[in-house]
Amino acid sequence: MAQTRREKLRDATREEIMSTAWKQIGEVGASGLSLRGIAREMGMTAPGLYRYYKDRDALVTALLVDAFTSFTASLEAGRDACAADDHTGRFRAMCKSYFQWAAQNPQRYALLFGTPIQGYMFAEELGPVAQRSFLVLQGVIGEAHMAGKINGELTVLRLPTNLKSSYDTLKKFGMPYTGTVTQLALSAWSMIHGMTSLYLYNYLSGFLQNNVEAFIDFEIEKMVMILGLE
Repeated sequence: MAQTRREKLRDATREEIMSTAWKQIGEVGASGLSLRGIAREMGMTAPGLYRYYKDRDALVTALLVDAFTSFTASLEAGRDACAADDHTGRFRAMCKSYFQWAAQNPQRYALLFGTPIQGYMFAEELGPVAQRSFLVLQGVIGEAHMAGKINGELTVLRLPTNLKSSYDTLKKFGMPYTGTVTQLALSAWSMIHGMTSLYLYNYLSGFLQNNVEAFIDFEIEKMVMILGLE
């Protein structure tokens, strides 16, 4: 069904609010997000803006959904650029997509993984959206593991009982792979997240100048070796 003029205008206004909010976050950080400031920049009254988002937290939730959706789409695009049976290629491309998306969207990445906004409570509807991005990583490693293409020393490590219990619980919440796969996925995530964060805070550039990409590529290859990906 075609949208009415009123619906199109409402959607366009929502998009402008989101765009202005991202601009504000880029200028003053997520903690400085202000609906009144957004309304002022858009030439709206604050009560007018509240018709679209009832409060700051509702807007933050919408921004997080937007960021997680974009982030996950980038991971999926990297993964799917390689054939389904090219497990190593899919892992490399997905890791590179992780870094590149963050480098291109630093405000969004900071909102997802940076300092929490004081007073904001993680909305329940964010759970599935956030989980989907991790499931991309877990799925790439899980499919390789099921195909017998992960043979690193880490795969024979015996998980501590408390960790195994935690991973068994996660399976009940939609993470379908074994505890070993989840451990490997979390380990890989922590490494690529660490490198990405160091880059975004200008530490890697300070050390490496224009050779950051070479460092990232080398570290991804190191992860491939650690995992024993074939």
